[in-house]
Amino acid sequence: MLRGVDESRQEREREFHNQEYAEDDREPVLKYYSVTGSIISAYEQHLFSYCRNRKVLDYGCGRGSDTCKLAEHGAEVVGIDISDVGIQLARKQAEEDGLAENIVFSVGDCESLCFADDSFDMLCGKDILHHLQLDKAMREATRVLKPGGRAVFLESLGYNPAINLYRRVTPQFRSADEHPLKKKDLRQIEKSFENVSYEFFYLFSLLAVPFRNSRYFPLILRWLENIDQKIFNWLPSLRLMAWLVIITCEMPRKAGLA
Repeated sequence: MLRGVDESRQEREREFHNQEYAEDDREPVLKYYSVTGSIISAYEQHLFSYCRNRKVLDYGCGRGSDTCKLAEHGAEVVGIDISDVGIQLARKQAEEDGLAENIVFSVGDCESLCFADDSFDMLCGKDILHHLQLDKAMREATRVLKPGGRAVFLESLGYNPAINLYRRVTPQFRSADEHPLKKKDLRQIEKSFENVSYEFFYLFSLLAVPFRNSRYFPLILRWLENIDQKIFNWLPSLRLMAWLVIITCEMPRKAGLA
């Protein structure tokens, strides 16, 4: 019975992302991503400073933009995604970038990976964990990572009431089964690795969105981001009110050894 439930959930995710990638019609929500340059830069810094000459799994690679960037920075990369449309677009992107020989793309299930134990030096994923069952995802992530391996994720958090209200009134932009991360999810990740650290982004800086077409936007955004970081430092209890977080995980705890 549980297997049937999982298969239905995964099929819903596949259909949702196939439609998303095929139609590419997310303009109403993309305006909020105008503020996300700082977290993207920080996430890429984590990846590119570590990936050279290492084997990397791009976990939920989507259209493959990060996969291609990892290959450009000297990684041996495998990209997997549940969406066959996403994988087709990723292969096309790799061919256009002249990287097709450096990357393997595959339609795959992040909760049941087809790779051998200890296959990768690093695993990375952007906006993927909140679509998965964390216990299964973490078990597979720690299994395929080498004992000294690293995982880096960029994820959404589920506590900010304003963001949650927007999620409720725009259900068309979310799959039925996704779940922005909460404390129990973070604890699941922490149980799976010896070392886990967090970098929180975007609380008051979301107020810069209405100014995104103004010439003063960079200044306003930088000012609000500074306020956010001061608040997160002074009042750690407000960190979970952030929109997004980078989660860096080191030293996977192997099943049976935790």
